[in-house]
Formats: sequence, C-alpha cells, structure tokens
Amino acid sequence: MIKRVTLYLASAALLLGTASCGPGDSIEQAAAQSVEQFEAAGMQGMKNDALFIAEATSANMLQVQLSDLALEKAVGPEVKEMAQEMGQGHRRLMEDLQNTAVQGEFVVPNELGSSDQKVYDEVSGQTGIGFDLSYIKRTREEHQTLLKRYEDMAENAKVMEVKQFASKQLPLLRQHLQMAEALEDRLGDI
Repeated sequence: MIKRVTLYLASAALLLGTASCGPGDSIEQAAAQSVEQFEAAGMQGMKNDALFIAEATSANMLQVQLSDLALEKAVGPEVKEMAQEMGQGHRRLMEDLQNTAVQGEFVVPNELGSSDQKVYDEVSGQTGIGFDLSYIKRTREEHQTLLKRYEDMAENAKVMEVKQFASKQLPLLRQHLQMAEALEDRLGDI
C-alpha cells in the first residue's frame, strides 16, 4: 500500500514537473519518465504506450493552440468555422486523454514537443490568406499522422485504457481530416 501511494505521489510530481526537466524534447522526457516509473513497478514493454500518450498530449495541445490562433488570425469565415470545430473537438479529446493518462499513471508533457512547436511557429508566422492556407495544410497533415498513430494504438496498445481511448477518438480524427481535406480542396485554387 505504501509503495502504491509513493508511486502515485511520484507520478503526480513527475506529471507536474515535466516541463521543468532541463533540455530536451518534452515528449521524450515524459515518455522516459513514464517508462522509468512503470519499470520500477515491475511493468515491462510500456515504451510505445508511454510515447503515444506523450505524443497525443502534445499533438492535441498543438491543435487547440492552432485553432485558437486561427480564430484570431484567419481571414476566411470557413477557416474560422473549421478552427472553432477543431478547437472544440480537441478540447474534448484532451479531457479524455488526461483522464486516460491519470488512470494509467502516465506522465504527460506540459508544453509542445519540439516538432509540434515547429509546426506552431511555422503557421503562426503567416498572415492573411497565407495563414489560412498554412493552417489548413498543416491541420490536414497533422490529422493524417494522428489518424495513423491512433489506428495503430487502437490495435496494438498494451494497456486496455490506452487501446480504448485511441479507438474512441478515431471517428473524430477522421471527421477532422475530411473537413481539412475538403476545405483545402475548395481553397487550393487561390
């Protein structure tokens, strides 16, 4: 019992302290901390699940931040409409993800991973119609990647809660991908 409480407190401390862990990518740090605590508890083979939870957290933070940015900077009403829907969907997804992470005692990053930060910086540096097109393109590309990763985890996650979380999110990710593709097709001729 004491070991479990100690592990829980250590998990909470790691969860809160991930962003201040020194140099390196926040996704890799969070995944490594998760694996370390699982191995200390005698659980092996958790790297893929831990990495997925960390990647998904960063990716969803990115989608929320990009949608907020698009609501502020986009010039096209259809782009703002897409951003509104993306933001709402990814906020709900993030709540589910946080519950899954807490339940499974995974450590999550508190800031974007380096590759997600690059995407944000790239899109946020655009203005006008260039911003709209960049936002739509990157949203489509990110959702293609997310969809593949979630499909893989729905099949191959070791932890049942992770498998269920990934499976539950697939319809939303497919809907978001289709929305971005359709808008990119409509605006692609500009």
